[in-house]
Amino acid sequence: MLLLVLTSCQEKKADFFEREAKEYTEKHCPTKMDAVTTLDSIVFVKGEDRIGDLLLYYSLSLDETSRKILMDNLGQLADMNLNDLRNSIALAMYKEEGVEFTYIYHDASTGEKIVEFHLTKKDYQ
Repeated sequence: MLLLVLTSCQEKKADFFEREAKEYTEKHCPTKMDAVTTLDSIVFVKGEDRIGDLLLYYSLSLDETSRKILMDNLGQLADMNLNDLRNSIALAMYKEEGVEFTYIYHDASTGEKIVEFHLTKKDYQ
């Protein structure tokens, strides 16, 4: 019986996270984060063996020189994402549930994927 209740709560939270991501995207996206970064959408994907993943899609408006600099410094971007996630109050509920986070960056002009970072509970705790 307890397993059924826990499973039911997990499903409800996953449904909530899915709805929240969709509503946020509809109301706030695209959102210009800085001079070159735009948050295009957020999607929550329910998991089978865990609650799920929050996917954050960004587009970057970069000239050739800026793109090369970014590619040479991907570790810094990964560290920035991790630091922001660790310090995010807005994502606290997701982190408490062990949601995994995927940051996906695309080129704004071509749509080409530039880089993707996947962070698990082990990473952000």
